[in-house]
Amino acid sequence: MRSDPSETPAPAAPTPIPERLDLDRYVPFGLTAIANKIARSASRVYLRRFGVGINEWRILANLRITPGVTANLICQMSGLDKAAVSRSLRLLEDGGMIETCGESADVRGRALRLTAKGDMLHDGLIGVALKREALLLEGFDETERRQLLSFIARLHANVALVNDGTENAPDAG
Repeated sequence: MRSDPSETPAPAAPTPIPERLDLDRYVPFGLTAIANKIARSASRVYLRRFGVGINEWRILANLRITPGVTANLICQMSGLDKAAVSRSLRLLEDGGMIETCGESADVRGRALRLTAKGDMLHDGLIGVALKREALLLEGFDETERRQLLSFIARLHANVALVNDGTENAPDAG
């Protein structure tokens, strides 16, 4: 028996394909993946050879460049988490690598500087860090290196557009 054509169900509407990222072309993913891999590897090397991780190295480097900087400024300059900086500062201070200068009720507002021991640690680490950078940039000529640094500086400047702290800031990363 034939059924009435009016009783035949209509074909189902095509299911929309959900939007998805092309991770090979999504810049935030690429930058984060590279940074995470470099940081994880550096931390292993630095811990094995010097007894400190990547966060401690970043703090030592900041203090060499800007003696007297505060923990708050280190967080702002490097983008490091306040809790991670606090833990690393405690480790460095307990190890005699850094000292605080001046009097402030808030530890995060105290000026920090390297001790002689911290200077020696920095000097040992910097050679390894620069060798790792040279390997990372293998195959780039000087023009490409300058161009890459220019792109990084522009991206860094644009971070404020993404992380402006207002209600209008995009939520996705």
